[in-house]
Amino acid sequence: MGEIKVRRYQKGDEYEIFDLIRKDALSENIKDYTEYNIKKMIEDHNVEVIKERAEKYHAYVLTDEDKLVGVGMIAPYWDSLTESIFLTVFIDPDYKGKGLGRKIIETLENDEYFINVNRVEIPASITALEFYRHFGYDFKYMGHIVEDDCYRLEKYPNKNKVLNRNQYNLRPYIDNDYHKYKEFVYQTKKEAYKKYVEEYWGSWIEEDQRNYFEKFINAVSDDAWIIQLNGKDIGFYNGETLDDGSYEIGNICIIPEYQGRGIGTQVLKDIMELHKNQDIHIQFFKSNSVGRLYEKLGFQLCGETDYHYQMVKNKSNNLVK
Repeated sequence: MGEIKVRRYQKGDEYEIFDLIRKDALSENIKDYTEYNIKKMIEDHNVEVIKERAEKYHAYVLTDEDKLVGVGMIAPYWDSLTESIFLTVFIDPDYKGKGLGRKIIETLENDEYFINVNRVEIPASITALEFYRHFGYDFKYMGHIVEDDCYRLEKYPNKNKVLNRNQYNLRPYIDNDYHKYKEFVYQTKKEAYKKYVEEYWGSWIEEDQRNYFEKFINAVSDDAWIIQLNGKDIGFYNGETLDDGSYEIGNICIIPEYQGRGIGTQVLKDIMELHKNQDIHIQFFKSNSVGRLYEKLGFQLCGETDYHYQMVKNKSNNLVK
């Protein structure tokens, strides 16, 4: 690697930038996204889009001699004069771990679109979340839940705002060569429900429970999330919108060493906020005292089975306290 230099975008760079983005997505982002998501990511950064953004806003590239090895752009946030946004930040995978990420962030943070505004936003990929948080970017309101395949982070250049390292985040469930989330979810659910299974059915039969779980995870995988705290997997959540338009909260499970910190309760409140325009359903084992919390949050008993109580919070009463 020679001396890495920074310069502004030049006409024609868009072709190398596109190749760089495609290479980075297929090498790094594929670890955290499905093949469909990666294909969409690449299509959303096609040559025409890159050229339009680069000519309209402030785009920088990193070069190693004649080779383009990094890119970053900064622009006004929806034409705002007081807010900006980072766009199209990618590094050649062959140059990862060599300080190029820091170099492009420092370059963007020295641009007038950063220096002269009150707030800067980043639509951060799942892959890059902890990288941006390292530079002091924190979740905006509800930004800790993936929207359009990205987290929404922000930073206030002209204010001292302490990074909230205790803010959990939700990331979509995936099970691939890089993340063995299926086994993590199974063990997390086992920790949460084994005592209730033994209480009501007498014993936890591992083979049977594995079979039940396989059917469960296949059914909910598109509506399932891993709960993380500072890059560590600490729990699992699933829920879905039903045919009648209401929303059903499934499982909120936190691993034992992170219980008692209010994280599960905050996940519940945030999900309620996201779905406040829908009736929300939830159920729980009858011997679980969590029902008192649900009642406090506005849920009302609406039914029961042999083993579960069922509650609902009507959308007309969905003001989370």
